[in-house]
Amino acid sequence: MAASLPDIVYLGRSRLHRPRANLLQTLHTVAGFVQEGWTIRLYLPPWRGVRIRQFLRDMDIDVPLDVRGSPLLHRRWQGKPFVFWHRRLLHACQAVYVRAPELSLPLARAGIRHHFEVHDTTRMANNRQLAAVIEYHRAGVIDQLIPISQAARQVLIEQGASAERVHVAPSGVALDRFLEVPPLDPARLAQPRLIYLGRISRNRGLTVFEALARRGYALTLIGALSPKDRTALPVNPPVPHREVPRCYGQAELALMPYQADLGHADSISPLKLFEAMAAGRPVIVSDLAPIREVVRDGENGLLVKPDEVDAWVAAVERLRADPALALRLADKARRLTLDRSWRQRARDIAQAIGLK
Repeated sequence: MAASLPDIVYLGRSRLHRPRANLLQTLHTVAGFVQEGWTIRLYLPPWRGVRIRQFLRDMDIDVPLDVRGSPLLHRRWQGKPFVFWHRRLLHACQAVYVRAPELSLPLARAGIRHHFEVHDTTRMANNRQLAAVIEYHRAGVIDQLIPISQAARQVLIEQGASAERVHVAPSGVALDRFLEVPPLDPARLAQPRLIYLGRISRNRGLTVFEALARRGYALTLIGALSPKDRTALPVNPPVPHREVPRCYGQAELALMPYQADLGHADSISPLKLFEAMAAGRPVIVSDLAPIREVVRDGENGLLVKPDEVDAWVAAVERLRADPALALRLADKARRLTLDRSWRQRARDIAQAIGLK
């Protein structure tokens, strides 16, 4: 066992056959640890119909990963049998890392020290998990809390977390791929092409997109439409993550109109925001507290009140009328992401959790 013991065991709840942002964040963070020289074993719930090597290529992962599916991580079991069955491994490795309270709490109850990456403080509070997480954190069983935004950090500290053991690690970006995107062509801003990639729903700005389309703007939506929402707009299916840089290269402006009623709006660190900025595209994004940690209005992007549709139209018109401003925003946005690689993110987390 000692010869094959990984430095880090990472437990996730994402399913490979449902590739959403949380899975991308997990896989790229794990790849970052590998690039930094750590051995890491990622356990996920079982998947179906996925060829792992091709899948990782589609996700733009170019380093080998140790990814294992375990039926014991099926949602119906809430992590308990996995913790029991693998308790020796979990106790023996240097670090155990999770990104879901449904896995953190069973580990804590079993007395297994670990680190917890926090993505949604509101959901945790609504599910009555936050107080228990804080209690185990103060007891040292949940060692480091790794929120993805300063806003989420503040919530954790207000609830009693030890400030010195709360380390913020925003999302990252695959810099090499996005820096290959051709620079913004200011001549095309006369008739700008607008783009949004990600899950599509009312609370992610579908009403804003419809208003822009009515004004005659060329709009590309790429992602899965929420089953509860309907729209007459054309929606393109999700693309493999390796195709995302190309998509940004075919647009001039990137929009992210997250609404205040989006469940994790108070702690969001959108992967697509860093990717659009790294691609050198001006971003127009909702004026939410976690977004203001990244975007400075008029400096490296434009911030717009989420539900003011006319303000979104005005923001597009502003960049259309001022190509010099659009170029400045794009340049500063791209510069900001230069230290936001997944490898750097992994390096920062490794330092925070005490890996040596």
